[in-house]
Amino acid sequence: MYGVINKSLKEMVMRQFGESTWQQVMTVANVSEDSFLTMRSYDDQITYALAGATAEVLGLSLEDALRAFGVHWVQSTLQEQYEVLMHATGSDMGGFLRNLNALHDRISSTFLDYRPPQFLVDDLDDGALKVTYLSERKGLTPFVEGLLVGLAQRFNEPMAIEKIEHIPVNEGEQSEFTLRGA
Repeated sequence: MYGVINKSLKEMVMRQFGESTWQQVMTVANVSEDSFLTMRSYDDQITYALAGATAEVLGLSLEDALRAFGVHWVQSTLQEQYEVLMHATGSDMGGFLRNLNALHDRISSTFLDYRPPQFLVDDLDDGALKVTYLSERKGLTPFVEGLLVGLAQRFNEPMAIEKIEHIPVNEGEQSEFTLRGA
């Protein structure tokens, strides 16, 4: 994953819990360097180790830590570093989600070996949205859940995740979220 992800996780821990907690995370993760370069690709295992260590140090399940990180990603990293791209991607949650793959396409030239997830959005007959998340990486569905919560807050659109269904795939991960306005 890219340094921007690791930097954002560090920022979340430091803003909420301080430098000493981040140092504990680094020790538990057995990661020695925390000066991540935004555009540099790092081994996915570094990010997974940092996320697992964050959960352990904070006394959270990995899923809860990833959800919190997803919310942080939207509220801090996207808004502070990618605000122009966010505005260009959509003015409401549905529009943003429908244009998310195009956003990933626009930034693909910025990152070498970029492997973004894909999002498919369908309107259901009952007014709900079905968001399908496809990734070659495993274990990030709770992060996406946090992203969805953060986006609902950003667009001031009350939303409930009614259902999360994990779809078996040979490699990576596929999950379907059913979202309904609250």
